[in-house]
Amino acid sequence: MLFSENWLRTWIDPQVDTDELAHRLTMAGLEVDAIEPAAPAFDNVVVAEVKSVRPHPDADKLRVTEVFDGETTWQVVCGAPNVREGLKAPLARVGATLPNGMKIKKAKLRGEPSHGMLCGADELGLSSARDGLLELPDDAPVGRDLREWLDLDDAVIELGITPNRGDVLSIAGLAQECSALFDAKLASPETRAPAASVTSTRAAGIEAADACPVYLTQVIEAIPARGETDMMIAERLRRAGVSTVEPIVDLLNYVMLETGQPMHAFDADRLDGDIRVRWAKAGEKMVGLNEQELTLEDDCLVVADAANPIALAGIIGSQPSGVSGETRRIVLESAHFTPEAVAGRARRFGLSTDAAFRFERGVDPSLPRQAIDRAAQLITELLGGQAGPVVEATGGRELSAPAAITLDMDWAERRLGLPVATDRAADLLTRLGCEVTTDGNVLSVVPPTRRFDLAIPEDLLEELARLIGYDEFRAPITRMTPEIGLPAATDNTTTRIGDLMADRGYFEAITYSFVDRELDAVITPDSPPIELANPIASQMAAMRQSLWPGLLEAVAHNQKRQQPAIRLFETGHRFAGSTAATARETGELAFVAAGHAAPEQWGQATRTVDFYDIKGDLEDLLEGLGLAEALAFRACEHPALHPGQSAEILVDGHAVGEIGALHPETLKAFDLKGSVFVARLSLAGIDARPLPQSAPLSKFPRIRRDLALVTPTSLAFRDLSAAIRAAGGEFLRDVEPFDRYVGEGVAEGKQSLAVKLVFQNDERTLTDDEITDTINHILEHLRQHDVELRG
Repeated sequence: MLFSENWLRTWIDPQVDTDELAHRLTMAGLEVDAIEPAAPAFDNVVVAEVKSVRPHPDADKLRVTEVFDGETTWQVVCGAPNVREGLKAPLARVGATLPNGMKIKKAKLRGEPSHGMLCGADELGLSSARDGLLELPDDAPVGRDLREWLDLDDAVIELGITPNRGDVLSIAGLAQECSALFDAKLASPETRAPAASVTSTRAAGIEAADACPVYLTQVIEAIPARGETDMMIAERLRRAGVSTVEPIVDLLNYVMLETGQPMHAFDADRLDGDIRVRWAKAGEKMVGLNEQELTLEDDCLVVADAANPIALAGIIGSQPSGVSGETRRIVLESAHFTPEAVAGRARRFGLSTDAAFRFERGVDPSLPRQAIDRAAQLITELLGGQAGPVVEATGGRELSAPAAITLDMDWAERRLGLPVATDRAADLLTRLGCEVTTDGNVLSVVPPTRRFDLAIPEDLLEELARLIGYDEFRAPITRMTPEIGLPAATDNTTTRIGDLMADRGYFEAITYSFVDRELDAVITPDSPPIELANPIASQMAAMRQSLWPGLLEAVAHNQKRQQPAIRLFETGHRFAGSTAATARETGELAFVAAGHAAPEQWGQATRTVDFYDIKGDLEDLLEGLGLAEALAFRACEHPALHPGQSAEILVDGHAVGEIGALHPETLKAFDLKGSVFVARLSLAGIDARPLPQSAPLSKFPRIRRDLALVTPTSLAFRDLSAAIRAAGGEFLRDVEPFDRYVGEGVAEGKQSLAVKLVFQNDERTLTDDEITDTINHILEHLRQHDVELRG
């Protein structure tokens, strides 16, 4: 929001400079985003009157004028097309300096002396449009310094207004806020409603009382032909960032900026019958003032005559009923439209209007009468015309008064952390326009109708803190004995997990907790999506039941940008439950791998990630967490995973997650290319580990023996390893496969596995006979599992 500092000071003068005013507003929650001068620097420019104009003898596009500056008549050569006798325009005298740095000197232009320069608005920095000379009104005082007369020594202040403070979107609202902040007296302009001099009225009816409790109309007739908008009005509009359109429209915009009440004017001669406020009919059409055709829906509130909608209520009027330079009879509209009736409709049609901006945030329901009186006053005084009586329509719904809020000052002091006397609190809240009654140490506070944001005691606490000043609050010195807390040796923290994943080449990702409901259903089809009541986007309408959807979307994003190798992990919360209100959060680690298994190099062929890569990463992770001995896998079926490449992850026999390759249908749903492998672990299942045990390294040699074993292809290596370890005795340290063969020489349904066995005794060197006896015992035991030594 932009506003003129000088305009504000006509309502209230807090006796502080611009910087202090901006600081106090910012500290009160009305953040000042920028302060700019109302006009760039220039001097020695006065109001002047053109007395005569004649052609330049040697230049067709120039004119030689005689210009009176209040003291002397000067000859000035001018090339503006709109220069004419009797025109009042700015004159930069000899010695003046213009915003572009030009210094005005006495000169000869094509042989004719010129004493100064007649100026356009663009040359003075008041407009970017090059429309010739700036035409001043007939009553402009000749000889008066232009900066002084137009009040150009002013600052334009831009505020960042939060959505809950619609009450300060006007000079009146800002003045009331400053009155409370500075304890200064308001001096609002006097509103003199014109006496009804004609009997003409335009009846209005309300068919949607919940959306429009009150609707006022007033007819003004015999409005003379109009020229330009009053210069001071136009200047204040310019400084507020509002363009001038037409004098009637400009005055209504001025009233909106002054009071905060949006208004509209209809051309009375273009209306068909009485006015009604109603809900639109689905498919009904209206052409807006911006010439955009709107196809309305049945949740759009409209103002209509007997034939058609004439305005999208609180947003924009219709082009056929709008005022123009030929309009002589108008119907003023001043109404209270509820935020619920306006919110979202402007965005639906791609509209952005000052009226919608204010009505969406809430407008004081007491303003319509005040605003229509002020508008009628300005129109009749500045433009002329005869006003009829104000007609008020109500839909039978009484506007409810704000509810009283009880504020216990003992409670307030505990939460503010600052002693505040009851009388002082009552005074501060009264300055805001609240009605305050005191009963001992308890206040009963009725907020003003403009403050929709005051509803509970905590709101009043915030107001007290703002008015007292946040810089008055001093944090007490806290005395404490510092203690350094370290995680227990048995804790597996997310930091530790992150470090281990990074060691394996994974990058940490942080994805949204909200996901597309359809993608969520691909991963967890058996659990209905936990939908949000008001999602921020259609593709973020459900709370995630797994971390996989966000990671898989990240993989797809990277694949589309030609990333050859993708390894991502995330620790975060997943949600389980039937609704957002009842959802339970559980911690989860998820990771995903796709693309090249290793960077390309000349020494080895490039291969892509496979199931054993991500399984190895998982095993390394669990080893780093001290849970390698507790880790096991069990074949499972998961709707999002490939049935032949998926497993349940077990820790100490308890299921803690899943691992596998994505199902082809899952790849298609996420628009993924190639094979993608995923895993997930419940953080609760891996948050603790056995206390690490230390032991000295053995000084005796390790002995390796390799066995080529023929096993059924259905026998998982984990089962084979368990059988070998069961028969291998206490000196068997390691069992690892290093080759697999299927083909000629091996029966169908069989496979040849090459297995490395490592033996070691911590107290002596093992003998060959001991190793041979142990291996024979292992082979004898393996025959029970249909496993033979390959011949």
